[in-house]
Amino acid sequence: MIKKALSLTLLTLCFNAFIPFYALAFDCQDNEVEHLAPVVKNAKVDLVKITPGGNIIQKENYIVVNFAQNFNSKYYKTGDYVQFNFDNDLKTQEGTLLIPCNSSLIARISCIEKPKWFSRNAKVFMEFTHILLPDGTNIPVCVQLADKKYLQEGAKETAGKIAAYTLSIGAVGSGLGAAIGVAAGHTITGLIIGGSVGGGVGLVSGVVSPGLHFKAKKGEKIILELQDNLKLPN
Repeated sequence: MIKKALSLTLLTLCFNAFIPFYALAFDCQDNEVEHLAPVVKNAKVDLVKITPGGNIIQKENYIVVNFAQNFNSKYYKTGDYVQFNFDNDLKTQEGTLLIPCNSSLIARISCIEKPKWFSRNAKVFMEFTHILLPDGTNIPVCVQLADKKYLQEGAKETAGKIAAYTLSIGAVGSGLGAAIGVAAGHTITGLIIGGSVGGGVGLVSGVVSPGLHFKAKKGEKIILELQDNLKLPN
């Protein structure tokens, strides 16, 4: 009797121990892990979970979208919506389609800081709200810009603005210097002095003047980082 009880207990323990392994094996068969192609070097993660109920892009993955139209912060205000497009299918490296081409990502402008004096450029803050698939399906999304919290013209554009001020006012100074030089009989000297003075005034004016509005052309790319897992229909 004791042997039978011990055998029954041992059988029960073995059966209970087997169930988790069976469940795990079953789960592994129905759920696979695939990988996104890296958008940037040294991306934090690239994992995508493939399940019968939908595909899940893990948070901290990077995705790329493009401006759907030309954008100029001068003509937008807080509360306006901006559309971005997926110009190519978003797939895993293994070939699973996640987001089809011609889907859109919609963003709401949460704040615009206008250009300020001393070449401080405008800042555009956006809240990305949802993905709109071609069939009309809306998918809530939690993403933010990958490199910083806002969109803003960079140092290259700012330097170009200052250079334009320097050249334009320098040209005026050169013309005025030449006129004075002609009157004084020293044209070349007047041209050099006038250009130097004008260029200096232009440089200072360019630095002190207000900064630039943020502009982007249709098709220009931005890189976003997922702040939460993104579940997509398969």
